[in-house]
Amino acid sequence: MPRVKVAAKRPRSDRPPSSSSSEEEDPHTKRIDRCPILIGKNVDLTSFTFDAPSLNLENLFEGMGWVPILTLDDKVYPTIVKEFYTKMKFSPGAGITCLLRNKRIKITPELIRTILHLEDGGVRLYTTKTIPHTDEYDPITACCHVTGKNFEAAVRLSSNQLTLPCRVLHNIIAHIIVPRKGHLDEVNHYDVFLLDSILRGRKLDFPYIMMQHMSCVLSGTRPKALPYGMILTKIFQHFEVSFRDSVALVPKATDTINVLTLKRMKIFKENGQWVAKLKGFDDESGPSTLPFEGEDMDADEDAPPPSPPRPRSHPPSSSTSGINEDQYNLLSGRIDSLTSTVDGMQIAVNDLHNTATSIQATVGGIQATVGGLQSSVDGITSMLHALHSYLGPGFPPPPPPEI
Repeated sequence: MPRVKVAAKRPRSDRPPSSSSSEEEDPHTKRIDRCPILIGKNVDLTSFTFDAPSLNLENLFEGMGWVPILTLDDKVYPTIVKEFYTKMKFSPGAGITCLLRNKRIKITPELIRTILHLEDGGVRLYTTKTIPHTDEYDPITACCHVTGKNFEAAVRLSSNQLTLPCRVLHNIIAHIIVPRKGHLDEVNHYDVFLLDSILRGRKLDFPYIMMQHMSCVLSGTRPKALPYGMILTKIFQHFEVSFRDSVALVPKATDTINVLTLKRMKIFKENGQWVAKLKGFDDESGPSTLPFEGEDMDADEDAPPPSPPRPRSHPPSSSTSGINEDQYNLLSGRIDSLTSTVDGMQIAVNDLHNTATSIQATVGGIQATVGGLQSSVDGITSMLHALHSYLGPGFPPPPPPEI
């Protein structure tokens, strides 16, 4: 039987992987770099006092002790914020720690309370996946409270189901208290807890909420956005973190929540009262007349909520004079998302511009150094020629300089 040659198997390489893979950027850092910064918003409480006195936000948030949070108007440094979130470590016992630009930072609830001038105490509760439960909070009653309707179970709500005051409060919650990216149609169970707490004056520990929310944002595999930009500026200033060579974002006019925000939410003033038309009801039945906080919302809490206007008895017309509320909320959310994207692109452009400027300055410095060296060589050559002329022809001329 003839022999059959079998190709020998190549030995498996035991060499370690190329060092280039270890030098690649950390995936966590890449995820953070792609995230937009939520710089935060502020509330013009004076605007509501004079133009919408029935919506007394100042009294509500004074009761919570949160007015300082609502009135921040600081620049935000995106590069430093992203560096902070990349390096921060969270421990329930030790708080948040980070080594940022040679400054050792340790954030605790007590420190946040001191920097923002907040009152001590309040309920410590934060959850994103379960329905909140405390001795003083009933989720079913809260759903009824924030909508003015009857519910037999705690359900997920949409923003157009909220009373007008709660719509405004939900906007503040989603931009300032627990900021997040995207449209604001969905009202989760924790939002309902916050709304009910604000309406009833149930004090909550904001520093605890803030630190838990920051940790929750980073605990996911794909963080969507980095919150509390303006508050972090205050913290960085406290620890004397250098803002040198950092591009700053300045809050725009649209970053202020005021009566113009109500109009963007399709809440208008009619006959001296802020009202909104509800989807699915006759135009003749008039706008929603749900009370603002100026009216006593808790006086008849045990009584059944007011019945809604009579539904349409005929199908809606195919022609519409404008977009309905759901479409508006969706469009508004997409505009917010696009705004965040544009802000991120602007930051990237500014970073590229700063890098190009730095490179130009470096090249200019190198050219100046080379020019100085050439001048020195020329000077030395002239001195050697002068010395040769002085000593006479018996000495050979100096060799040409090697450059």
